[in-house]
Amino acid sequence: MGSVMAQFLEASAQSASVFEDLTTLRIFVRTVEVGNFSEVARRMGATPAMVSKRMAALEAKAGQRLFNRNTRRLMVTEAGQMLYDHAMRALLELDQAAEEMSAIQDTAAGHLRMTAPAMLGQSVIAPRLPQFLRDNPLLSLDINFSMEKVDLFKARIDVAVRIADVIDPGLVAIKLAPYRRVFCASPDYLRQHGVPLVPEDLMDHNCLITRGSTLNTRWPVKRDDEIGHVHVTGNLATDNGQSALIACRAGLGVMMGPRWMAEDDLRQGTLVEVLADYLPDNRAVYAVLLQRSGTSAKLQSAIEFLKACFADMR
Repeated sequence: MGSVMAQFLEASAQSASVFEDLTTLRIFVRTVEVGNFSEVARRMGATPAMVSKRMAALEAKAGQRLFNRNTRRLMVTEAGQMLYDHAMRALLELDQAAEEMSAIQDTAAGHLRMTAPAMLGQSVIAPRLPQFLRDNPLLSLDINFSMEKVDLFKARIDVAVRIADVIDPGLVAIKLAPYRRVFCASPDYLRQHGVPLVPEDLMDHNCLITRGSTLNTRWPVKRDDEIGHVHVTGNLATDNGQSALIACRAGLGVMMGPRWMAEDDLRQGTLVEVLADYLPDNRAVYAVLLQRSGTSAKLQSAIEFLKACFADMR
């Protein structure tokens, strides 16, 4: 009986020692998510050698291999995945505790994690970031401009900017602005190829295709308050909306894009709107938070900042 108790106490002490170093656990969680010591070091302001040393020490404390390594990437083991799931939840709870403590204060403080779609974020949010940080000197900001839809829970995101028609259940969504789109082409292109009058005409045109997480070859169109789709093809596909806009302006084809991006060209006449009666209007820009998120000064400042960013998008 005594030996069994001794083994139990030893195992408990070993388990506790794995969780006693929060910095190492944060490095471990980020390493699982990124899969590369050098990239983790870059993001956390450390050296790859330090990250590697911390992970080796963690494996020694755990008594198990947490990563399988090859020359290109780290792959988490079954034991590593189990530790990651528990560590991520523990760190999330600690971050929430810090956030709730910060809610007692009138001043926004702490670490704020934000994500936004790449093109929208770089054009609308990025120019205002310096002033936001000057106005909130106790905040540190980690913002990710990505084409991928980031998992808020896994990435421990405080606020996400999303373009959507519906928001996933369990999330809190605050509407920032309507997200209006436009079909357009250059005057030269329309003179040479004709003006599409109904959505099906797009099938006979060279359409400039953009992609987010998937290739956007099914363009939404609105008929009698219902959203349908038309299949389009073209000789340019790009993951960058500005590239599509430049090609459209140069007379290469028809583009479907956000109105805010094409507004100057439409006003100057370098682009012409087509199929205006068929524009879908089902999407909006939202600030999205996890249900757990409270009303801390930090989050309130972030939401007010985003509202100001999108105030002119109508």
